[in-house]
Amino acid sequence: MFVVTDGEDTPAIGIWSKRSRALEEENGPSVYAIGILGDEEHPNGAKRALEIIAQKTGGIAFFPKTLDEVDEISRTVAHDIRNQYTIGYKATKSRSEGGFRMVHIDAKVKGRGKLTVRTKSGYYAGMQPAAGSK
Repeated sequence: MFVVTDGEDTPAIGIWSKRSRALEEENGPSVYAIGILGDEEHPNGAKRALEIIAQKTGGIAFFPKTLDEVDEISRTVAHDIRNQYTIGYKATKSRSEGGFRMVHIDAKVKGRGKLTVRTKSGYYAGMQPAAGSK
């Protein structure tokens, strides 16, 4: 999911903060956010809300200083989406036990060392993936 916001609509930011949990529970899509927030601090916590949503869903939050940076960020997101991998595993706990399961992945390449890995922070066992998510 690609979100572009100026962060000024307080009710929308509040809704996004609440939706963060729902996106996790639904094992929903990764959220890539562009916050065109300017230099001033936003009392509604727009920047922090976008960072949390992106981190929890395996996406990235960007905060360009100028509108000229938005095109490059869009290209970065497109490249990121085209170069994703899906990793599967078998849980040691039964799905029927439910609950939130944290995810942490480390990747290394011989000769290059540790790679950067972005994942969802976890998932809720027993939930079905949202339509169209990977």
